[in-house]
Amino acid sequence: MTGDDWARSTARASDGSAPPAPRLARIRDRWMSAVVAALRDDPVVVGAALVGSLGAGRADDWSDVDLLLVVKDEHLDDYAVPDRLPSGPGRRTFAIDARHNGPLGTRAVSAQYVTDDLPLWVDWSIHPISLATWPPASTVLFDRHGITQSLSEYHGPHEPATPKTADEHEAMLLALIPIAAKQVARHSPEAADTIEFLGGSPKGTRPDHLATLHQLLTQFDPLVHPESLAAAHTYLTLLDPSH
Repeated sequence: MTGDDWARSTARASDGSAPPAPRLARIRDRWMSAVVAALRDDPVVVGAALVGSLGAGRADDWSDVDLLLVVKDEHLDDYAVPDRLPSGPGRRTFAIDARHNGPLGTRAVSAQYVTDDLPLWVDWSIHPISLATWPPASTVLFDRHGITQSLSEYHGPHEPATPKTADEHEAMLLALIPIAAKQVARHSPEAADTIEFLGGSPKGTRPDHLATLHQLLTQFDPLVHPESLAAAHTYLTLLDPSH
């Protein structure tokens, strides 16, 4: 998939459920173009596909990135670490081991990258060739191995969760504030649940939820998380320019 192909696919994916945010879409497109080029140049990676809303063609400007990578079996654990994954034009400000989101025998990393002062959440799934199939609702970016397409979603056991440190948990909470803001933008009922998980009140209207997210940001030390915190503030202004 070329950069032009990528831009066209995201443009036609918007379902109109959230207000336009072309700046977010441009940042995501630029990040994806650079990252896919880096993955193609990496001999360890034998295939890559978009999954989630982007892979299924139902994304909007606010959609995050879900990438499924297939690597040689012997490199699975070597590759499934944040420093091994390409950052594109952005700077990684948060990452955790998220293998509990994937099937047994696979790995996963959830990360936030800041580009042009805005955050982008990326869920990486890393599968060995021996277990790899492309999910039914996915867009294959490249495939050097001839991986087959699965006919159904995976519903088997997942990898056990790895423990998180207090610092990782705090960084995750900060990185989730833009996720809650995205849900508010989409008028999603999930917004109240996410805000409650973050420690805020789930009650109220959309302006109440935005005010709560602004308030939640004040609990983070700007000296500890300067980039992620500034990016979250900038993200919230897309919904509430008065701040």
